Amino acid sequence: MRLPDLMATGWTEIWAHKMRSFLSFFAIAIGIATFFYTLSILSQKYSRLHDAAEIAGAGRLETKTFHPLTLVQYKDLKMRLPEGSSLSFTTEASWVQSGEGWNTLFHKGNQLVGSIVYGILPSFKDADFVYRLEGRFINWQDVENKSRVIVLVVFPHEKKKKEWHGWWERENVLTLEDYSAHHHLLQQQVVLNNQTFTVVGILHLPTQDKDLRLENKREWIPTLYIPFTTWYDLYSNENENRQVSIRVVTGKESTARNAAGTLTSYLRSQFGPEEKPEIEFFRDKIEKHVKNARKSLNNMLFMGIIAMIAGGIGIMNVTMAVIFSRTKEIGIRRALGASRKDILFQFVVEAMLLGLCGAVAGMILGYMAVLHLAEDTSQMTFSWWVVALSVLIALVTSFLFALYPAWQAAKLKPVEALKNE
Repeated sequence: MRLPDLMATGWTEIWAHKMRSFLSFFAIAIGIATFFYTLSILSQKYSRLHDAAEIAGAGRLETKTFHPLTLVQYKDLKMRLPEGSSLSFTTEASWVQSGEGWNTLFHKGNQLVGSIVYGILPSFKDADFVYRLEGRFINWQDVENKSRVIVLVVFPHEKKKKEWHGWWERENVLTLEDYSAHHHLLQQQVVLNNQTFTVVGILHLPTQDKDLRLENKREWIPTLYIPFTTWYDLYSNENENRQVSIRVVTGKESTARNAAGTLTSYLRSQFGPEEKPEIEFFRDKIEKHVKNARKSLNNMLFMGIIAMIAGGIGIMNVTMAVIFSRTKEIGIRRALGASRKDILFQFVVEAMLLGLCGAVAGMILGYMAVLHLAEDTSQMTFSWWVVALSVLIALVTSFLFALYPAWQAAKLKPVEALKNE
């Protein structure tokens, strides 16, 4: 028989015994749903990690020092790094303060709380720059002149569940996050630590589902960026107690180790042999996240395999029962000239059609699982290879578990089959 005829015969048999067929592919559907859900989430995580690595920059490494750094040291270190490397210094976060206390910023007499401030260089935006910039960014002239300018990070207007509240978020107190949502602060004068600053730029954060950075790189409260040199003037009493983050992006993974050696040697030459910087390679972070993603999903994959095996056993049992009930049909077909190959294909195709039904039902269940069980719907990724792999797994499982009973049916001799009937 031709394949279309085999499929037509198989569909007729499946439809004639709908309940039996449903019970046969139900376990397959559960297994495929598990695979589909797991692979969809894993695919999205891999995609996001790839995107995170792209915007972070190739050959990226980071370290910290407790010693203040100057522009002279910046220029000296940059000359030693591989050609084309980006170098960035960022002071450790400092709570915004004023004469009225910590966490306070003033705008037109309004006391705003709930923000932190970093001192940065213009090279800050060479990596992980996912913002929409309104106005301008801090430039080298600002750094050289220790200008009193601010670039403010504002959050998107998105509904999100807040799991905790800062001590400053209390009744009758204006938070910078809420205030900036209703007041346009670009080119406005604000008071920071008793000094007047101009807001020259606003960085609009993307919504969380579109923020491609790793989670620990995202802002959790409103952030103020000021020139690196200005920060040291503003918080001069804290200079010796604050870390400086150093970020290098060489542009090539092959030069990252060399840059790490150069950075370590330079810091030790500046601050003594007791300086032992811990270099963190961004590529290692990505690999760690990939490893954790695989580990967290292994249990679900194992459950999916168990369900697929159970489904395969169910198809095997049903196929054996079908063969027993259709012994006469097998005998007649063999007497009329059907080959063993024809008989084998007939029952294998029928079993694979059951697997296909299970795959379709499983993918629908998997879609619903992603929609309702995933942390957010942004994790819902249905790549073509996920669909193809889900169907392939169902078909292969059905084929393998139906092969033995189909082979037994093909071995039946016409006379014995008719006599047994």
